[in-house]
Amino acid sequence: MAKTLTAATVVSNVANAAGGTTRGRLDCTGADGGMLRWTMSTGATGPTTQCEARILMARKQASMPSAGSAGAGDDDWQTVFVQGGGTQANTSTSGSYVFGQEVAYIQIEFTGNTGQTVVVRCTGDTFVA
Repeated sequence: MAKTLTAATVVSNVANAAGGTTRGRLDCTGADGGMLRWTMSTGATGPTTQCEARILMARKQASMPSAGSAGAGDDDWQTVFVQGGGTQANTSTSGSYVFGQEVAYIQIEFTGNTGQTVVVRCTGDTFVA
């Protein structure tokens, strides 16, 4: 039996302003797993402090939590992975994160860059086996 893939655009080519935060979420409660793929691209002048791609997860509850930073509560988003994009000008940093059926909700957060805008995007797929 073939698996069924569902594509998702989580963050679509957004200019993450210096000091800003861009987030995207994906409800995985009906999926057996999936993958997120992202890119952070700097411009002609690199940021003073790098942009970070942060993967956060939340446990199953009545509905997916609102987009937000990691919290201290049991039902809050929790950071599970961080990748920095560097401060060099005119570069792209790519990454991916594979997750399994144990994930209910997943979120990507791009934040931390200062001095310059960083262009960010994230796509992904979920699958049902």
